[in-house]
Amino acid sequence: MRRFALALAAALEFLSSIGAGQQGGTGELLARARAAQGQSAESAQLEGRGKVHASGLDGRQRVVLATDGRFRFEVESGLPESSGFDGERVWTRDHTGLERVVEMEAADRSQLFAWVLAGHWSAASELDVRALATETGAAPRLELTLRGRPMTMTLALDPGTLLPAELVYPEDSGGLTWSFADFAEVGGRRLPRRWSFDQGAGIRDTFEIEAWQPVASDASAFRATLAPAGDVRFDPEIEPELDVERVATGHLLVEPWVEGESVGMFIFDTGAGAMAIDPKVADELGLAELGEVVAVGVGGRTTASFRRGTRFELGPVALVNPVYVEIDLAFLEPLFGRKVAGIVGYDLLARCVAEIETKAPYVALHDPARFELAGGRWQDLVLNDSTPCVVARFEGEREGLFRIDTGANGTLSFHAPAVRELDLLAGRSLTAGQSGGVGGYAGTKVGVLAWFELAGHRFEGRQVEFSLAEHGAFTDRYTLGNIGQDFLAPFRMVLDYPNGRLAFVERAQ
Repeated sequence: MRRFALALAAALEFLSSIGAGQQGGTGELLARARAAQGQSAESAQLEGRGKVHASGLDGRQRVVLATDGRFRFEVESGLPESSGFDGERVWTRDHTGLERVVEMEAADRSQLFAWVLAGHWSAASELDVRALATETGAAPRLELTLRGRPMTMTLALDPGTLLPAELVYPEDSGGLTWSFADFAEVGGRRLPRRWSFDQGAGIRDTFEIEAWQPVASDASAFRATLAPAGDVRFDPEIEPELDVERVATGHLLVEPWVEGESVGMFIFDTGAGAMAIDPKVADELGLAELGEVVAVGVGGRTTASFRRGTRFELGPVALVNPVYVEIDLAFLEPLFGRKVAGIVGYDLLARCVAEIETKAPYVALHDPARFELAGGRWQDLVLNDSTPCVVARFEGEREGLFRIDTGANGTLSFHAPAVRELDLLAGRSLTAGQSGGVGGYAGTKVGVLAWFELAGHRFEGRQVEFSLAEHGAFTDRYTLGNIGQDFLAPFRMVLDYPNGRLAFVERAQ
């Protein structure tokens, strides 16, 4: 509802956007903001170093900014990470050491924040900017939209200086806010020496630059190496096929060795953006607790800690020094009829090739350097926040991108923005329902979809969910919905994250 209200206010009261020609208040305000920020060819590249408190840990940071929008951020702490934009690709290196190109929402969010920090926003041809109505004397507000993308943020300017004060991403899962302060002039530009990032759920990261300095232009500063992960081992003596149990809900359970011990079953879940472990299991194993993170699930946002191990083994794959998100999974025991110790997610999938059948059930893990596809054909893999996505078609001759989630039972859940924008409830016989996961539960409507087509396989007259969520994972605007186990059942799905590809091999009926 907040996004709708924002869009309505903007539609009624905005002045002309940059792309339509800067007229009236928007053009004047933008020109004044650009002058306040400053630009200078003498400082084409700037570098700053300083302190950081991020993910609950103290550390040091290095930031490199170019006037054309390229950037690099590095954080050294107990959970080191870095990210950048080389002019063509946004990339990230996470706390496990895995480096990859990022796409969709994560890429757009990184770019827009970095461009506001660097002052590039005021002259960026990639942005549409329009003024929002404000009360007399209030901070001027601008709506920044990446052209051709669903990414829109609101930038509040300081009324006195017209420098950036606050950048808000009003996502339905709770909103993200960056605040900027203590601006200093360097090389003709004014940049903040302090900023903070409020992720919601009580977590706030703070960043400080001791001094910005002009440096010699160096394009390599913004590039990623994209080297293979060095923390994974493959044992060719161990069979790739795992022992898999499919519980009544349809979830797939596997049994890994954690710290050399069998601690219970883990959910094998392509929709999980990280490895997870139950806090009681982590305590029993003596896993070190460090930092904090916001976990976003179907029901919204919640906070969690990280746990660091030394070894995680599943079939032929071993991860060295894995990092888990601590999540209390006791709520699953009544549903599954057994204790669940953790979740196998992105961190393992990103390092191997996984063959998955949700119905059989079947899971096999392979070394990506040695795997050969038998049947089917490869297509490009798209990841949205670490979840694999695929293009599918559905009633009304529509098509779009959908997330693939082996941790979701049922057929398909349309995300709430798609339900509203495509008017998917109109003229349909519906009953009330709910969906749940990390963060709690969210309301849904359940009804029949005329047809849905995935990888050439057509499902007709199947019951699906239409999310009514106001917060959480099902408010994603970058994908139309979430494909569950029933619509994946006709296939052996092959996920090759390291090589950026996937395949659907139709099973013999």
